[in-house]
Amino acid sequence: MSRRPGLQKKWAYVVNSLQEIIPSYETASSRIALFEDRRMREEAVRFAAREGRLVLDLGCGPGTMSRLVAGTGADPVLFDVSRAMLRASGFPNRVQGVFESLPFRPGAFDGAVSGFALRDARDLGVSLSELSAALRPGGRLAFCDLGKPDSRLKALFVALYLRVAPSVIGLASTGRPGLRYGSIFDTFVLVLPNADLRRLLLSYFGSVEMRETQLGGSIVVKCAKA
Repeated sequence: MSRRPGLQKKWAYVVNSLQEIIPSYETASSRIALFEDRRMREEAVRFAAREGRLVLDLGCGPGTMSRLVAGTGADPVLFDVSRAMLRASGFPNRVQGVFESLPFRPGAFDGAVSGFALRDARDLGVSLSELSAALRPGGRLAFCDLGKPDSRLKALFVALYLRVAPSVIGLASTGRPGLRYGSIFDTFVLVLPNADLRRLLLSYFGSVEMRETQLGGSIVVKCAKA
């Protein structure tokens, strides 16, 4: 890899964009994902959450994944850089911070989930190291997110969709602030190709399973800590 994976200098721009779209976040995000997001989130939660377990929701946003986690009988702990997103979730166990410095003791969590947020890490390698440390041995991480197909042709099709659709759907969903959904394309440009992401994950977890959908432009990833 020619650069450290993560948003790096684009991080502040993307985070500020998310702040402006909280009211329409769930509706517009689902439309942009062509309504596949619910199924992907449920698949991730089924893998990582169990009744009575403590589960970290990384980049929780307004609590979309945490509601599914709570539905399994697990206890979600919400973590996000945005205080406004945390307030919007309505959950009691909320922690504000950044992925690269998780304020939890080693092995604190039985599982972790993330819904369309892990790609927003400033430094993905550091974030994965922190996340792995926060999981107990045998703990599970599952997340759904944008993917970048290894095929250049498929990647081009996905890029063209993300270059246009998020801004149009955002505008239709919430007016002018919805144009901020265009930042999704910026994050897509910076994400690792799927094969490279899997190799990076294997540096921190004992097993990694990745399911690609929508030409590889969307992924569900399931990891277990050795």
